[in-house]
Amino acid sequence: MSPWLGFGKAYSRLYLAGASALFKSFGSKGVVLFNKSDDAEFDIDIRLYNKAQADKNGHVPIIKTRHTSRHDGYMYITFMTALILASPISWKRKLWALLTGLILIHGFIALKLWIRLLHAFSTKPLCLFTPSSFWRRMLNIAHQQFIVNISFGFVVSIFIWILVSFRREDLSRILLLKRNPSPIKNKN
Repeated sequence: MSPWLGFGKAYSRLYLAGASALFKSFGSKGVVLFNKSDDAEFDIDIRLYNKAQADKNGHVPIIKTRHTSRHDGYMYITFMTALILASPISWKRKLWALLTGLILIHGFIALKLWIRLLHAFSTKPLCLFTPSSFWRRMLNIAHQQFIVNISFGFVVSIFIWILVSFRREDLSRILLLKRNPSPIKNKN
């Protein structure tokens, strides 16, 4: 994860472009604006507003939040990539696993961002929608697990690594080795 200094700005730009393409609007009334930030810790500024809350002059209350692509994406990608590259499989399988893994981990990262935005648009002052008490609890739990708890992303990275790197026969070979350990020869 240490190459952030070299790859961080490039990844931040890619993250910003992807987030902007996926989430420029949130329903018909919610608007999301992603901007590059000069802050060293939080590289992305997110601005959210509800078009339905415009006053007679067209002004809307805007919620501003800071975001870090390093903690919400880059760390999981580099962790999963390191696991795949260290796996005892052929290079051809590593490349396919890496390609598939990158697609899946970016799906997870997009899901994290969607949950963050869904949570923001369900609270005051935006109130784009008002979930029932059950769905409010589910959304708060999802927000805690996906957004606040960064460890969950590492668990997802491990599951993706296992899914894309290993085949059923690999597991069979591992289990066979455990059942039939090589005998130790006695020299006497």
